[in-house]
Amino acid sequence: MRYHGEEALGLVETLAIVPVIEATDKMLKAADVELVALEAGGSTLCTVFVKGDVAACRSAVEAGAAAAEKNGTLTGKNVMPRPIKAISAIVNTHDIDQGEEPDEVPHGPTQALGMVETFGVLYLMEAADAMCKAADVELVGYENIYDGYVSALVRGDVGACKTAVAAGVKAIEDMGHEVYSHVTIARPHPGLEKIIKRYSTEGLIG
Repeated sequence: MRYHGEEALGLVETLAIVPVIEATDKMLKAADVELVALEAGGSTLCTVFVKGDVAACRSAVEAGAAAAEKNGTLTGKNVMPRPIKAISAIVNTHDIDQGEEPDEVPHGPTQALGMVETFGVLYLMEAADAMCKAADVELVGYENIYDGYVSALVRGDVGACKTAVAAGVKAIEDMGHEVYSHVTIARPHPGLEKIIKRYSTEGLIG
């Protein structure tokens, strides 16, 4: 979704991807805002951008920041009431639709989402394997950002996702390693589909 500078911007920045996905879910549920961009590739810092009126952006940012602090590290939050038009060029560099025509956001119920994030691919692979063996879930997303933060995303019903996440956490800890972040989102906001699509494993499986 292209941003043209007419509306306020709300931004939340976290360390690593799982906290920013949860923050995005809370932001979209808290106020009438739209997801316009996500920056999550150049460093360990991940930033979500939403647009709306000033009051909506403020409510969304507070909700997202609270979620990020609870389940990770919040590194920054901000509301820009009237950004100069040139700011849109920066936002659109990280366009959530990546320059393509935006997909229609589904309005019906979506499956629960379970996520586990750790350091190092070999630990994440063990976790993802354990998650899919422990419950009736599907591995739908994988992300490896800078400095070794890696995450797995699974979908299924709420109970299955909770079981899978617990299994993934245990698998990593049984290897003597540290889990950075984990969460189950029972009813993801439909807007998260754009993020899930970006990190989909569909194109990775032959």
